[in-house]
Amino acid sequence: MSKSLARRFKVQVSPTGLDGSWLGLAGINDLSPTENPTVQGTDDYDTDGFNGFEKTMTGGKLVAKVTRPTTAGIPSDPGQELCRATRFQFNDAARVYVRWFDRFGADEAYSMLALVDWNPSKTGVADVEEITITFTGDGVVSKIDNPGTADAAPIITAASPSGAAQGAQVTITGQGFLGTVATTGVKFGATNATSWVVLSDSLIVAVVPAGSAGAANIVVTNAVGASTAFSYTRGA
Repeated sequence: MSKSLARRFKVQVSPTGLDGSWLGLAGINDLSPTENPTVQGTDDYDTDGFNGFEKTMTGGKLVAKVTRPTTAGIPSDPGQELCRATRFQFNDAARVYVRWFDRFGADEAYSMLALVDWNPSKTGVADVEEITITFTGDGVVSKIDNPGTADAAPIITAASPSGAAQGAQVTITGQGFLGTVATTGVKFGATNATSWVVLSDSLIVAVVPAGSAGAANIVVTNAVGASTAFSYTRGA
């Protein structure tokens, strides 16, 4: 059943839970969404000797086992990296927003703020690296409209190195990069990148165009629209 769920459902994570900030969780090979109710006995003499119960509290838990996609040997999925960044943290830094929904458009879709537990689940010599990510609901589990039927504008999460000058390469990570507009899809400030290569849905390598040192916010545009400008300072 879990493998069926992994194929049927998409999982997305976000630092804020706001539109435009959701990142897909890649590499899922096992998925288990569960409800954890608190049940109290309500036995009385009117139950003819049978037990009675009432659900007094409830919560959600989502367990995802993921393999680690890499680029040049470095883990490169932004959604996984957002979850990994919660390790050994407290308070808000130990939490992310998570939502899971039927990829085929059914109305089964939920969202919650969750504490994150990130632990390796396979570490043997012959194993492919696998991580078990446990999202434990912190508060209300909300039924939401299925967000999986529409494409979305790109999201930029990082650009490195900072301060790159004309002709240097900048690696842009995020999501929604497939379908990047061929002629004006990557800009530094108001100027098109000299060139760029879309390596995956989450990775672009772009060449810094001519221009002066200073603010040159990066924008990636696909067929749906433009990303929010990502703050970047370039060299001369």
